Amino acid sequence: MLSRHEREFEARRRRLQSSPIDSTADGTEQITPLFQGIGTHYADVWVGTPVAQRQTLIVDTGSHYTAFPCVGCKDCGESYHTNNYFDPTKSTSFKQLGCTECDPGGHCSNSRCEFSQSYTEGSSWHAYQGKDKFWVGRDMDDETNADFANRFALDDFMFGCQYAETGLFRTQLANGIMGMSAQEATFVNKLYQSNQITHNRFTMCFQRHDYYEKEHGVGSGAMVFGGVDTRWHTSQMLFVQNEKKSGWFTVHVTGFYLRKGGGEGIVGEQNQKLEPISFSENSMNSGKGVIVDSGTTDTYLSSRLGAAFKATFKEMTGRTYTNTHWSLSEEAMLQLPTVVVQLRSKQSLNPNDAEGLVKNSGNGYEMGSQDDILVAMPPSHYMEYNANTKEYTPRLYFTESSGGVLGANFMQGHDVLFDWQENVLGFARSDCDYSSIPIDKVDENPNSDCEFLPDGDYVKEKCSALTVCENVDGSFKDISTGTELWGRVKRKDASGTGKTCPDVAAEEAATGVVFDNCNDSECFEARPCSCACQGGSLDNATLSYCNDKAAPAPDIDDTLGDLCEDLWGTCHVSEDEDVPCQQVKIESVYNAKDKNCYQVGSSTRSCNKGSCASVTSIVPYRMQVIITISKATWKVSNSNDFLEQFFENAMAIALGGAGAIGDWGGTSAGDIQIVMVDEWKNVDNADGEVLGTKVIVEVGIPNTEYNPEESWESVCSVQVSKVAEGAEEIKTKAKDLAFSNELFTQLKKFTAPSGSENIFENIEGVKVVESWTQLMDHCASGGNGGGGGGTFPPDDTKNGGGSATIVFSFFITFSAVGLFFWHKKKSSGPKGGGYKVQVNEDDEDNIEMA
Repeated sequence: MLSRHEREFEARRRRLQSSPIDSTADGTEQITPLFQGIGTHYADVWVGTPVAQRQTLIVDTGSHYTAFPCVGCKDCGESYHTNNYFDPTKSTSFKQLGCTECDPGGHCSNSRCEFSQSYTEGSSWHAYQGKDKFWVGRDMDDETNADFANRFALDDFMFGCQYAETGLFRTQLANGIMGMSAQEATFVNKLYQSNQITHNRFTMCFQRHDYYEKEHGVGSGAMVFGGVDTRWHTSQMLFVQNEKKSGWFTVHVTGFYLRKGGGEGIVGEQNQKLEPISFSENSMNSGKGVIVDSGTTDTYLSSRLGAAFKATFKEMTGRTYTNTHWSLSEEAMLQLPTVVVQLRSKQSLNPNDAEGLVKNSGNGYEMGSQDDILVAMPPSHYMEYNANTKEYTPRLYFTESSGGVLGANFMQGHDVLFDWQENVLGFARSDCDYSSIPIDKVDENPNSDCEFLPDGDYVKEKCSALTVCENVDGSFKDISTGTELWGRVKRKDASGTGKTCPDVAAEEAATGVVFDNCNDSECFEARPCSCACQGGSLDNATLSYCNDKAAPAPDIDDTLGDLCEDLWGTCHVSEDEDVPCQQVKIESVYNAKDKNCYQVGSSTRSCNKGSCASVTSIVPYRMQVIITISKATWKVSNSNDFLEQFFENAMAIALGGAGAIGDWGGTSAGDIQIVMVDEWKNVDNADGEVLGTKVIVEVGIPNTEYNPEESWESVCSVQVSKVAEGAEEIKTKAKDLAFSNELFTQLKKFTAPSGSENIFENIEGVKVVESWTQLMDHCASGGNGGGGGGTFPPDDTKNGGGSATIVFSFFITFSAVGLFFWHKKKSSGPKGGGYKVQVNEDDEDNIEMA
């Protein structure tokens, strides 16, 4: 008997962006919160055993080493910091490094390894080298933190036990600093070397608040180790070349603009043109170049740019630009010009139609290459607010004789990728709201058991006795016995040392259920069965339904079939070469007499989504769309599989149903998958007013000419271009008003099960805010934007290979608005209370930046 499915929503494991910087969704990516410091952002780390000690560390891409005060540190500002000094004597796993054990950068002094770090704004520290268990986590009473300790801790990470500090290190909120440059000693690199993450990359996403809190911290963004999380992106990620192979993450600035009227995006609300600021490109990028430094609060650029910038700024505003305190209203601040910086593009990774490219900005200026990317810095980011004086201070400085620093205020409002493995950086606009990202604790468990869909047993193959109504002597028999094959659909496979699906099924053996034969999506067992042979003789025998347990009782009402909530299982690899991936659905009917659902069989359909798409074929593109739908009340707590599959079907209808959309093929509900459901809040409102719901949906579109024997070169040179036509077509279709109207119509048809809320009942409209396509790295790595060449994927074949499906991500938000602003800013100390570029006493290459 199939009962009503009244299941709680299982938050989807974060869907990390698989391209164009390929990242396998294999559970080896860690997402952690960041907190607001005094002009900087910091992370919680935990050090030592058996009881880990919490330390808070500034996340700094402009330095190499991790260090924080230890017991005995003289005048190191313990009363200012979030936590007491680290006490090595309380950790049984701590080891002080002797003179014969020095890590790079260390030297022998006082019979131990010591090293130090200085910064051009005047701060410095001195420390001895030690090793201990170390991980980045969250509050100690958070169960996810224990999982992070199991999966992402390094047992012998080298850090500096500080015994002396100067300058801002004494009075900052965070205990210490964590260097995150492209250097061997960094924590991320050590995670990668120990195979605890599969990719040597990380992202930082910064918000900024005008206050901070010492004990528990004020959430102000997030960081991902090993991947990219697209769920909080509000534009596609575009990529630039890292100009250095190691050390600081360095970009090449090719253009600089001001745009009148403010605003977050590249294009203003009134389509204002970008006004170019003339400068010497060689001078701007000379010396150590222009680095992206999360540990420097503000942005510092070439002094030769200053005069032209100030002249254009005054022409636009009537104000003289100075780095002094300004008395003006928030509304006036928001109308100041938006700064737009042009960066040399990693052209092969960026699609031609990306709105963040120079050639698509509508300006036509010839600074640098038309394929370069543009990154906007609105006035709410470079104007810092002091809540005490109620004044603003511009934090964009023109002081550098060579090179420059794009600091935390430049990064703000973007998810920024630092990828040492592929030597690129990436920028995507984002609200950086860590609280909006649900963490699936079940899937994050590295040793979770297999799970089946509840009440998901069905008859896979009918009773073999159907064809046997004859006794051995040739006479007719009334009852024929045989076997039939039953299936049970998986919800998810086991991970790590968790119980396998046959093991889980075996625990139910006492009830006669075994299911010891499994494939990727379901398990099977053979059961004895019997059938009635009606008719009285072999000549006129008819066959009845063979299993009393599943036999429909009288009073079947087929019009109420939806009450049984028949669900599709996971998309899995098929043995049918013509249908590479398929899903199974249990079919049932509702019995009005006993108010139960009875299984009558199953059906299958092709699919192109989830892990199946990434295993069986190539994924040349993905498309992302932001949609707002006002007044929907869908959220994590009231979602379930039935609701999600209804929405997926509505999306398929709005995109054209199961029929072909262009010459490349079509899309159906089997190609659509919801990745995340969350409340959509008005971040422009201090109370975080809930306007609707944000949903991320992935749509896979099959390459109908995919051939597993075909070379990657052929696929990238021929097939990608054909599927690109489909990508552009569906992008255009999604922007069409007809799509919004049809999706609205389909959602209004939703009928909630008895006792459940109709989350679409009061929706007021659907609007596509933004959309884009993204070329994947499989073909882009060839260096010609899809023209192919080379061997793909170069490093990830062991992780599952490519995909023959274009995966599009729809960011669907049920809301009336979708703009992001940070208005009031934190007042801070000298030069924004942050840190200017380091001077590493042991690294001659890092001394020249002034």
